[in-house]
Amino acid sequence: MIVYTYITIMSNKNISILFTGQGSQYPTMGLELIEKFDWIKERYQISSDLLGFDVIKIQSDPNKINLTEFSQPLIFIYSSILIDLFKEIHKEIIKNNKIYLAGHSLGEYLALYFSNTLNFEEMLKLVALRGKAMSKVSNPDKYGMYAILTKTKIDAKIFTDKVYLANINSINQVVICGEKKNLEDFKLDNPIGKYIPLKVSAPFHSPIMKESSEIFLEKAKIFSFKKSNYDLLSNHKLTNYKNIELEDYANQLSKQILSTVEWTDIINYFISKEVNNFFEIGPKKTLLNFLPKNENIITCPFCSYEDINNYV
Repeated sequence: MIVYTYITIMSNKNISILFTGQGSQYPTMGLELIEKFDWIKERYQISSDLLGFDVIKIQSDPNKINLTEFSQPLIFIYSSILIDLFKEIHKEIIKNNKIYLAGHSLGEYLALYFSNTLNFEEMLKLVALRGKAMSKVSNPDKYGMYAILTKTKIDAKIFTDKVYLANINSINQVVICGEKKNLEDFKLDNPIGKYIPLKVSAPFHSPIMKESSEIFLEKAKIFSFKKSNYDLLSNHKLTNYKNIELEDYANQLSKQILSTVEWTDIINYFISKEVNNFFEIGPKKTLLNFLPKNENIITCPFCSYEDINNYV
């Protein structure tokens, strides 16, 4: 069992909490907590009632857990539990340190939940809306996404109006998307690294998602957000939610659906603010792997109740 220490953090007072997005889901996430805490059991029941399907049953179905209309609310439900556990157990960390927030794609909604911009039920409805809107463009036979692992920085000029840069995760990893036939041509023309196909059903974070973005915005306007009380950077143009008007929150989230995830720029911004303590909250450790190699950077994943409870 790994026990992480909190000693170094107290001398820094700048912490970034990162929130994982799609791809981190797995069938048993959260199930061990249902019998441990009554409020968690109740949350799963409330979620099933709100969503109109049995959350645990869908989560256990290998044919459905990776469909975006299901995976997004499932990840949110479990991650919201981790957030609430973290905020309850580690009140002093939040109280005594400067906190910066960011979430990768879907994770941006978790950052907003951490910031108390919407309560659990309202945020779950918003996440479900996003999943359904994005599923409108879903066509796994037509569209695809690849992660590219490379040892050198990729020149953005190689991308065309047929192959899109979806995520810039680090200097050594980007994600591209588009129609499968165009992606195959791109691979042949650009042997720039290792191409890893992703198990997705739509070309997320590209202009192809325009219809989904519009559907989402039309319905998201009815949500009554509260102001973020933390510096929270959006994937789209690094907009800080703390600095924009409440009526712009839905618009910002709609733009995020079809925009490149500028993750490297977000991390560089945090580092420029002298953040060297990075936490990750979500089903699996993912985002901490994208951080630059630096002996001064301290990381800690919070992917389970044990991770949170054992942190001292």
